[in-house]
Amino acid sequence: MAVRRLGSNAAPKQKRTTTKTATKPRTEQASLALPTQKKSPRADFFSYIHCYYGRAGIGKTTLAAAFPDTLMFSCERVSGGIECYDLNADNGGVHNWEIFQQGVDLLEGSDRFATVAIDTVEAAYNQCQDWVCATKGLKHPSEANDYGKTWAAVMEEFHRQMARIYNSGRGLVLLSHAKEVEITAHSGEKYTRIQPSLGGKAFEWLKQKTDFVIYCEYVKDVSGSSRRVFITAGDEIVDAKHPGEMPTYLPFLKGEAGVDMLVQGFQGDDVGIPVEELRPSTNTSKAATQLVRSQSARAAMNKQKGGPKRKKK
Repeated sequence: MAVRRLGSNAAPKQKRTTTKTATKPRTEQASLALPTQKKSPRADFFSYIHCYYGRAGIGKTTLAAAFPDTLMFSCERVSGGIECYDLNADNGGVHNWEIFQQGVDLLEGSDRFATVAIDTVEAAYNQCQDWVCATKGLKHPSEANDYGKTWAAVMEEFHRQMARIYNSGRGLVLLSHAKEVEITAHSGEKYTRIQPSLGGKAFEWLKQKTDFVIYCEYVKDVSGSSRRVFITAGDEIVDAKHPGEMPTYLPFLKGEAGVDMLVQGFQGDDVGIPVEELRPSTNTSKAATQLVRSQSARAAMNKQKGGPKRKKK
């Protein structure tokens, strides 16, 4: 299927509208009523907030540039090998928070672009932190000794700018590097987990605000050939999530074909890769290696038993 793209002949994109009203005491909100029917999940894949993470060079930026009518905020570096709209590309991209803020201002005053991609979200967060510290005459929030107020100011400003983008009616795609962290369970057992490389409160923000967190990884197929995959659902060792039902493993194809694959998986099409057909490669992270091996073993066991057990009603 073709990815919906917005151009001169396309219908105008549907924009979210927000009504700003003065805050009223709870007793005066006479129009509030309990819902009489369940809301339906959003059917538009592009209306969600996405995060794609993985090692450098795996193709995250090319994927984001293939989303419908994308404007890139290149906060880490401007990629010379990708054809896309890239904010301030001739002058080094979005290399500080003032440029980021100005870019959001321009978006709010324009109907151009359906998607904004932040590459990378950790670089954007670091710019925000530097900007907040500069306004306070600091080099780092830890110098303030103000019981966390400067750290809170960084998160407030970061969230405010991201919310301005999303509330403008545009899709939001966040790109991140991956990092492996050692986790100690309550039992004392230690294990390795892979997740987006944001840390602390910024990582908590990412987990709370995103709808999709998809890990991009290298594996091998049964023939031994290397291939890229999207891992859409994780466990305690791989951080990944999605709304609705999607195959756990999807082919990570290049550019628009990769976006098409994600859309088809989101729509429930049978485009997933059975885990039995995958093997860890020498490039596969330790956490993803554990995930693939454990799920392959579980699938083989279920096959021997005649399929996965059904839950009793």
